Amino acid sequence: TFVTSVDASPIDDASTYSVRVKSTVRYAFAEDVTGTSHGAGFLVNRKKGWVLTNAHVSGHGTGEVEVSFKGNDYFEAKLLYVDPELDLAVIQVKDKNIPSTAKVAELDCGDRSLNGMPVAAFGHPHSLTYSASRGIISKVRYYHGVDWIQTDAAINPGNSGGPLIDLGTGKVVG
Repeated sequence: TFVTSVDASPIDDASTYSVRVKSTVRYAFAEDVTGTSHGAGFLVNRKKGWVLTNAHVSGHGTGEVEVSFKGNDYFEAKLLYVDPELDLAVIQVKDKNIPSTAKVAELDCGDRSLNGMPVAAFGHPHSLTYSASRGIISKVRYYHGVDWIQTDAAINPGNSGGPLIDLGTGKVVG
């Protein structure tokens, strides 16, 4: 089935749990590259201050990481965990820096089929902050021991690390 209208609330909600991530590496080591990278992330645990993003956004541990919630300035964050194989990173932010209006992303980690699901890729492509692009999940593929989600939603520099949102439920599926 083809969905012709979309409830804006999943996109509005994404603005409350998504963040901008800026990582600056002065002295590169291993997988890192000297310079500053920009991307997205999303709050997954308010109590612990955990934000998920991609490892290629956060860096692999040799740089400085900063985070910004919508309508707020960047502040220093701590890189807790990096998995270069899965391109996953967990960043920790201090509770005082999490706005009272921020929500925690609801994750959908179930085993249901995602193929054909209407989704939105949320992030900050080309400095167009807190924006979404719509598409579908074309196929979930198993490659080199890892599940990969193939989508036709536009993904551009600045989307990396951001959530892929099920437009039906508003939950993060990738």
